[in-house]
Amino acid sequence: MVSKSEARKKIKSLLLGVPSRKEKEESIRSNLLEFLRHSSTSSHLKIISYVADDFEISPFLPLGTSLRLGSFVLDIFFPKVTNSGLEFILGSGFSKGAFGILEPTGEGKLDPEDADWILVPALGWNGEGARLGRGKGFYDRSLKDIVSEKMIGLSFEDLYPCDFSEEPHDLKAGTVITEKKNHCFPGKMGEKSVG
Repeated sequence: MVSKSEARKKIKSLLLGVPSRKEKEESIRSNLLEFLRHSSTSSHLKIISYVADDFEISPFLPLGTSLRLGSFVLDIFFPKVTNSGLEFILGSGFSKGAFGILEPTGEGKLDPEDADWILVPALGWNGEGARLGRGKGFYDRSLKDIVSEKMIGLSFEDLYPCDFSEEPHDLKAGTVITEKKNHCFPGKMGEKSVG
């Protein structure tokens, strides 16, 4: 196993060189929408998402407050860095926030407990569904009490799984979706993240 800092350096260079990246990201988004449609009991969902940077996969394009696909509606909330951690706000507008990342400027907060699904940004995911983040711990702290089955990660199949030394506080996803398949972690269902 490699350290997280080594894994971050390695995966960042690999992410920037993914061949046919746009096409693969489109396939991942398509697979994500199919997963949400087939795994949800409602046709109107509250989703926590994120604004991707060059190293992450954008879950939804374009950014906005909601996405309508026929009778299927998603209300999309985005993270905003605050003194107490992350708040999740309906994405009606965006401006540069902490760390130069686009953050929502709208109204309407969502408690993570009330989300139907939470899309968690990551550099990579290991074979057990643990997240390799940026190292600042915002997501680990803000979502530590949320069951892993609500959390969804996105990855390129060729970069999954990412090898790193997992720590007890690392968030775990119930599902990691790639352009080729969905990797599910049934042994983790119902388990809350530790931290």
